[in-house]
Amino acid sequence: MIRSLQEHIDEFHKQGYTLMKGALQAQEAESLKEGVLKAMEGPGDGYRDGLRTRMFEKGEQFQRLIMQPGVVDFAEAVLGPKCHMFAMNAHRTARNGGIDNWHVDEELFFPLPEGVEFDPRMQMPTFLITCIYYLVDVTETMGPTQVIPGSHRSGQEPDPNQNPPIYKGQEPVTILAKQGDCLLFTGQLWHRGARNESDEVRIVQQVMYGKRWISQRFYPFVNYQLPQEIVERWKDHPRMSRLLGMHQRGPYG
Repeated sequence: MIRSLQEHIDEFHKQGYTLMKGALQAQEAESLKEGVLKAMEGPGDGYRDGLRTRMFEKGEQFQRLIMQPGVVDFAEAVLGPKCHMFAMNAHRTARNGGIDNWHVDEELFFPLPEGVEFDPRMQMPTFLITCIYYLVDVTETMGPTQVIPGSHRSGQEPDPNQNPPIYKGQEPVTILAKQGDCLLFTGQLWHRGARNESDEVRIVQQVMYGKRWISQRFYPFVNYQLPQEIVERWKDHPRMSRLLGMHQRGPYG
């Protein structure tokens, strides 16, 4: 059953995540998978093996993924019409690989002391969204993404001494995704990519969106320059040029 955009938004605000099934057609997912594998064959970019950043530099199909129907509409609805893509990473996770420690991404935006809760009458503000496109079917043993529903409202890091962590009785939910599905979640959600215990390779493509004031994370950061061919390709496309960071002038510059 196809769910509406509003249903996904409501679930995201309540649980901290939502899964869009069939966000990519099979042919799209397969083409992107081949593109990711090709990128993995080339030189790394200073991070770890099995990770490539700035995937929008790897061809037009990755650039168009930034505007994927349904997903980009969700991002703009949650983050506002001035949001942009701030990172775009691909992951290839082989046997025994995986970022399997429970964590929130980067930092807590609303840290709360023990015993203090976020007012239930308030909707937790969202500044960043991570979208994970699964380019292969992900089974129980392949290192699926795991999340703790509602934990984005905790204002706390997951307890490293509690494995797995539990938030208000909520235990981990395992995302058994099909090729072409897309998981959208806030980085404040307790999550992890479980260790891949199979001989199959887990391949995902991420697109992260943020509010305009969230700095884009294109290493080497202040010295990064968007390739001119990408600028030329999209300069007359207002939506795409904005998503790439080519904003109109604002109050700070």
